[in-house]
Order: sequence, then structure tokens, then C-alpha cells
Amino acid sequence: MKKSISVLFILILGLILFNISYAKAEVKKDAGYISLSGSKTIEAAPNKAQISFAVETDAADAQSAVKENNEISNKIITALKIVTKPQVDTIKTNNFSVRPNYVYGKDGVRRIKNYIAVNSVTVETKDTTNIAKIIDTAIANGANRTNNLSYTYDNSASACRDIYPQLMKELKEQASAIATASGATLDGIKYISTSCNSNMSVSNGRFFTNNKVAAMDAAVEEAASTPVEPGKVTIRVNLNVDYYVK
Repeated sequence: MKKSISVLFILILGLILFNISYAKAEVKKDAGYISLSGSKTIEAAPNKAQISFAVETDAADAQSAVKENNEISNKIITALKIVTKPQVDTIKTNNFSVRPNYVYGKDGVRRIKNYIAVNSVTVETKDTTNIAKIIDTAIANGANRTNNLSYTYDNSASACRDIYPQLMKELKEQASAIATASGATLDGIKYISTSCNSNMSVSNGRFFTNNKVAAMDAAVEEAASTPVEPGKVTIRVNLNVDYYVK
């Protein structure tokens, strides 16, 4: 019986000593920490562009509006396939709609004037120098509106991976200097959070009221291509780090 009590006493004592030791370790870790935040921003030339074209047609009946729209849209897509690279570029129909266009008569009654069909074609290309030619080609073949010309940097994830080590090194050097000045040293990392974002360079589209105006503008631009400036894409990395000190 005494032997059992002795073994139990030893186990309890060991557990108490373990808890005391663990508590000391926790106190050591929670003795203090240095929290720092930093960010880096770089600019890169965009290497991907996207632009949408709209074909809008109207007719007395929906079938005629759709038929004319299909003819113009197919003509545009065929022409765009010639000036783009099928291996890396994408041409797709983004949206299609047909709706009645209502007007109110002098008697206040709403009536259908005609039907309007709209087809949107989107081009994605990795040749940003070819955008002006793509725009001119679409307009020359009947597009009467351009929308949402945007540029992006397709390798932003790779750029983020390159920036993280630089920013981490700078923050660690700052934390070490602060710790030394306070008579302490760094003792590991308590917490890290990161984020990396890239913006988009956007140019406003141009609107042509009808195909006749578009054709006139296309004829003028045949000698001088549409001026397009992609600008720069901004990539921003944010890093928050908490360092334990001892």
C-alpha cells in the first residue's frame, strides 16, 4: 500500500514539475514581441490585354435584327482571327441580347418601334502591341462600340514570390535593431500575414453611333492606327510579422 502511494506521489510530483516547466516556457514566449509591417510596390509592363466589341443592329422585326447582327459579328470574328494568334489569343462571344425598343405616341400609348440586337465579342491577347490593329480591324468590319480595354500582368504571382524574401529580410533587420536597442534579442516568429495584389490598367472605350460613322472613322485610321497606351501595372506586396523577443 505504501509503495502504491509512493508511486502515485512521484507521478503527481512529475506532473506538477512538467506544468511548471511548460508554464515557464510559455512565459518566456509571451514575455514580449515586436510587431512590424511593411510593403513594397513595383511597376511592370502589362503582358496581357482584353478588349470587348459590341455590334448593335436594329430592324422592324427581331428576326431581321438578329440576322443582320449575326452577319456583321461573323465578319468581325473572321477578320479578328486573321490579325490574332490562335495559339495564345482567345476570341469569344461574351453576350448576346435582343429586345424590343418602345416609344410613346402622342396618345400616351407605348408601342414597339423596332427590335435591337446586341452581340459582344471579347478578345484576349498576349501581344499587347497588337491592340491597335485589333481595334481597327473590328471597327472596319462593323463593330460600333468598344468596351473595357484592360491590361494585366500575367506573372504577378511570380513577382510576388520574388518580393517576399526582400521584404522579409528588411523587416527582420528592423526587428533585430529594435530588439538590440531594448536590450533583447529575437526569439522566433509569432505571427505572419501576407497579401499580394496587382491592379489593372484600364482605358475607356469609344462609342460609334452607327456602322456608317464607324466605317468613316476606320477609313481615317487606316493610314494612322488607333493610338493605344497600355501604361503600367502596379504590383503591391504587404507583409506583417510579429517576432518573439527574449
